[in-house]
Amino acid sequence: MLILAALLSMVIGWLGGGRLANFERAGLGFLWLPMLAVLLQRFALRWWTLLLSYALLLLFLWFNRRLRTMAALAAAGSLCNLLVIALNGFRMPVSRTAIAALSPQGAADLLALRIPMYAAATPATRLAFLGDVLYVRLPLVGGFASIGDVLLAAGVFCCLMCVMEPPRLRGLWRRGKYQRLL
Repeated sequence: MLILAALLSMVIGWLGGGRLANFERAGLGFLWLPMLAVLLQRFALRWWTLLLSYALLLLFLWFNRRLRTMAALAAAGSLCNLLVIALNGFRMPVSRTAIAALSPQGAADLLALRIPMYAAATPATRLAFLGDVLYVRLPLVGGFASIGDVLLAAGVFCCLMCVMEPPRLRGLWRRGKYQRLL
């Protein structure tokens, strides 16, 4: 979903006359923090590596809080995901609807807890609505998604729009001001 948000924002930004070359003016710093956070999440097999990855992401958002909409949306998404994962034994709960979209082998692996950091939602799952309740059917970017993932994707979209500063969309994005969409 994050890839889709990034691609969509770049296309809209370019169509609006924006450029990624405006990156330096945006003042976006500490980009290594979310990159490291993504790597840690990709290989997170212990609860503390997952916590560390979220801490790095939230630190990046704090350092770049002047891009208010990006920071608010991404922080809300991160906190939603972290909350549901932490309350459910550091595994993201996956809804039955989303599991039904998996292959039989994928569903069996998920139900047997052979997929790290994921588990099937049960009646005992806390805040199940914040888990992976959606199954996105798109080539290259398909998979499970949660409310937190949608908020994170919106944050990525806003971040790239602020960086690109599309002049034809000044009603939403004021050039040089890095104004917020909301």
